[in-house]
Amino acid sequence: MADVLDLRQYRASQLDPLLTAEAAEWDHRLDWDYTASATLIRQYIEARILPGYVLAERGRLRIRPYGYGFFIYEGVKGMIGNLYVEPAHRLPDFSAERLLLAHMVETLRSTPGLDRIESQLMPYAPEALGSSFAEEGFDAFRRVFLNLDLKPSPPLPAARGALSGLRIEPWGSASHEEAARVILHAYEDHVDSRINDQYRTFAGALRFMHNVAHYPGCGMFDPNASFLARSVAHGGLEGMVLASRVKPGVMHITQICVMPDFRGRGLGRVLIERALEQARRMGLRSATLTVTKQNSGALGLYQRLGFRERCEFDAYVWRRRAA
Repeated sequence: MADVLDLRQYRASQLDPLLTAEAAEWDHRLDWDYTASATLIRQYIEARILPGYVLAERGRLRIRPYGYGFFIYEGVKGMIGNLYVEPAHRLPDFSAERLLLAHMVETLRSTPGLDRIESQLMPYAPEALGSSFAEEGFDAFRRVFLNLDLKPSPPLPAARGALSGLRIEPWGSASHEEAARVILHAYEDHVDSRINDQYRTFAGALRFMHNVAHYPGCGMFDPNASFLARSVAHGGLEGMVLASRVKPGVMHITQICVMPDFRGRGLGRVLIERALEQARRMGLRSATLTVTKQNSGALGLYQRLGFRERCEFDAYVWRRRAA
């Protein structure tokens, strides 16, 4: 029988074999260097400030950890940030992962004042943990992880009017506040604002921008491959593409959004093509991105640009119902 222990009882060195093995799997399965994220997790574990649980087995001389998961608090929201079990202890029914998940969900739901839980566990296929999330009352949104070989390719025909009244600029001329306003308006009534509530408020969008720029969750932000679309007339920001580096040679499109008045003109395609062109100039070999499957227009665009599906996963959201 597994022991489920508080993550804050552990030193980072005790979980180092798990973090190292997890990073190797991210590299193999997703072509993603997880080292920076693992380093940050180690720092929080060592400081004893990261809430979560560890699965351990009792031996004759010690208790050995073989799985862990953590979550974080953000106001009235909790986020299940990670879940990992070493291969030797994985079973076809994912019982070890489900045990960790159940403890994290129970703790979050019993937290006073917490009204929402979000989770996107990219390494897990929907069938792995989907039933557990469903039993706990979570809604599921199918997401697709795509990748593109950055070998030279002929451009698609130019979209007429895509840049009428606009100019494309490098990222450096924008502020986080400007970018947050674009995110707020671009995702109004969008399915992704149901997945990530940061898109619903200016403060949340600003926090999202801060996280993208300063934390490695979506890779290390790359301003050299990020671009803006500005109005020539009034200088306002009308669209942007943000890129990060998830591995030497691999770019990740972290965000692409266009203000409502400019949708349907091909501006989104112009922005992402500019980012991909820059990635080729920098000698990168591939690009990745994630998209909600329900967002069929965006998914179709990425496929026309040559992106191919690497895997699917689900984004899960739980909301406390009014009594």
